[in-house]
Amino acid sequence: MSYWEDRQKQLKEQLEKDEGKLKKRLSDYYDKESRKLERSIAAFYQEYGENNVVEYRRLMQRLSDDDIRLLMEQMDRFAVRYPEYANLMPIRESIYKLNRLEGLQTSIKMQQLGIGAINNEQLTEHLNKQAMRGVNAAAETLGFGKNFYANNPDITKLFVNVPWANGENFSTKIWNNTSKLSNYLTTDIAQGLARGDSYAKLVNQLKDRFGRVERNDIYRLIYTEGTYVMAESAMHPFKEAFEKYRISTVGDGKVCTICRGAAQQVFDIKDRQPDVNFPPFHAWCRCTFTIVVDDWDKWLDDYEKRHSNGQAEKVANRFRDGKELGKYNSGVNRIGTNEVKLDYIKSREFRNKFSRITNSTSVNESLRNYATAMLTHRSGTDGEDLYIINSKTGELLLRKISGTDELGVAVTAKEINELRGKYFGQMIGIHNHPTNIYPTGSDFAAAGYRGYAFGVIVTHEGRVFTYNAGNKPFLPRLFDERVDKYVDAPYNLSIEKAHERALKEFEKEYGITWKEITGNSST
Repeated sequence: MSYWEDRQKQLKEQLEKDEGKLKKRLSDYYDKESRKLERSIAAFYQEYGENNVVEYRRLMQRLSDDDIRLLMEQMDRFAVRYPEYANLMPIRESIYKLNRLEGLQTSIKMQQLGIGAINNEQLTEHLNKQAMRGVNAAAETLGFGKNFYANNPDITKLFVNVPWANGENFSTKIWNNTSKLSNYLTTDIAQGLARGDSYAKLVNQLKDRFGRVERNDIYRLIYTEGTYVMAESAMHPFKEAFEKYRISTVGDGKVCTICRGAAQQVFDIKDRQPDVNFPPFHAWCRCTFTIVVDDWDKWLDDYEKRHSNGQAEKVANRFRDGKELGKYNSGVNRIGTNEVKLDYIKSREFRNKFSRITNSTSVNESLRNYATAMLTHRSGTDGEDLYIINSKTGELLLRKISGTDELGVAVTAKEINELRGKYFGQMIGIHNHPTNIYPTGSDFAAAGYRGYAFGVIVTHEGRVFTYNAGNKPFLPRLFDERVDKYVDAPYNLSIEKAHERALKEFEKEYGITWKEITGNSST
């Protein structure tokens, strides 16, 4: 598992790099707000104080109309900027009853609410980014491609701002911390003014409280929530393929006894619990995990029994040394023969199937020409041709062919990385199915991995299908096993009916899409 460990190290380094940037942004923001607080206190002393002291009797006088107006404006700005937190504001009508001390305290509370909203906003954005990076890294490890979840931003909701520690999410913690700090500050101000503290003494006390507490609270959340989100998101694509994991520590010689003890054990993925047997184990924890297979050779053998073309070894290599996974196809199911009906693919009916695949006539013509070329080339063989075209222009981006008896066609990592870098989400992959079967699990995996806008399949019987990856990755074997389930007793369905049933179920479970294109209409 050296490859995954290397990837985890890279993820950790990137996480810490992003954390540093976030902490710098927040630190600059806190410095600005601290100076704003100082100015507010200074103005208060200037208006109501004498000889650098504010007389307590003057604090009990009602707010002036100007002070009420300024406080109202502060509340209005907050409500417009953060309407979702408007319920946290002080009751507007009560402002007219406040004295000068209460007005100052209310102003500081509003400032803290604004800081809390910024903390929540910035941390959410940061963790969404880490969640997407973690889940895509794991998907890439399994061969789905590093951008598999790029078009599914809702995936981050599974990991970000969820209650995992003491039943609280980080937003709740932020607002609890905000409320606590606000109470501290307002109490400090009331007590300091009551004692007759000078401006310098009171400001230094508030700066210390503001600087230490605010920064420490949010930094702890950034660090701990980052570990949780990265671990959970990275585990997500592994859950269906593997059963066990072990804890990996940071390896810097500063590992605590809790993490050191956990790292010596193997746990079941289904039983993982953050703070118990899965990271983070404590505040500031930076542990991660490594997938464990008790008997790697047996796992490969079991996988190989279900796949006759060596795909198990390809999956294993992906973990072992980071080689890219090519497209694969079990190739065990077949409808009809691999002979192409050459007269049919020259017919008007066949041509019409390509007139409505996209809204671009040139793209449709490219698809039809390549479909005709590959079917003519592959008639009577089990070989496959693959053409990848620009979904906007119809321009040919890549052509690959397999051997005459090789179901499936491979694309190298270099080729795909170059295409993804330039055309992610703007490619159509079209290939033939000598077996005449519907889109397979491998087809959906390849579509997600390569970043297709969608894929097209032409069978040797002349059927045409479009398809696309869903919002949740799955190993192709899961689809193959579902088809096999319905072929075997007690269902005893035909290959075609078993495929149809599996496709409908995977539509619901994994969000895949597909349809057959006919010469008259699409179904």
